Amino acid sequence: MHDVRGLEVGDTKGVHTEDIINALKGHIADNYAFNPVDPIFTTSRYYIHNPTLNDRMHCLVSVIPADRISMMEDEVIQKMKEIKAAASTLGIPQVLFMTRVDQTCRLTQQDMGKIYQSKKIKDKMTECSNKLDVPLSCIFPVKNYSEETKFDEKLNCLMLEAFTHIVNSANDYVKRSNEENNMD
Repeated sequence: MHDVRGLEVGDTKGVHTEDIINALKGHIADNYAFNPVDPIFTTSRYYIHNPTLNDRMHCLVSVIPADRISMMEDEVIQKMKEIKAAASTLGIPQVLFMTRVDQTCRLTQQDMGKIYQSKKIKDKMTECSNKLDVPLSCIFPVKNYSEETKFDEKLNCLMLEAFTHIVNSANDYVKRSNEENNMD
C-alpha cells in the first residue's frame, strides 16, 4: 500500500498528477519523496524505467470527505478525472472512500449501521458519482476513528467491506495482467 499527499488547487501544491500516473504505471521506486513543485524526472534515481507487475499499482483508492464534496474545486475534480482516466487506460481498478459520513448525516452520527438507509449519504454518493464519473458500486461510505476510545463493530464492518473490495479488485487486476503476459 502506498499513501500520497492529496491533490490541491495550483501547480505548486499537493501531489502532481504526473507523479500519481507514474506511480500507477510503476515508474516510482520506494522512498521517493513526492515534490509539490517538480514531478519525477526519468533521470531520477527513483525512476523505474522497466517496471514489473510488482512495481505497478494494482488498485487506485481515492479518499474524499462527504461533508466537502459540494465544495470541491473544479481544478481538483479535473485532476482526479485525469488520474482516473489514466488508471482506466491501464486497466487499474478504482475505488473511492467517502469519509466523514458522520459529519454529513445525523442518522449515521447516531448509528453507523443505518448508513445505507440514509438519504443524505445516498445523495452524497450520487453527487460524488456524478462529479467524478465513478460508479456508485465503487464508492464506499466510511467513517474514520477520530474520537472513539473503543472499537466499533459497525465501523469495522464498513471498512472491512471496503478493503475486501479493494483486495478482490487488485487480485483480479493481477490475474488479468498475468494472463495477458502469458499470452505474449
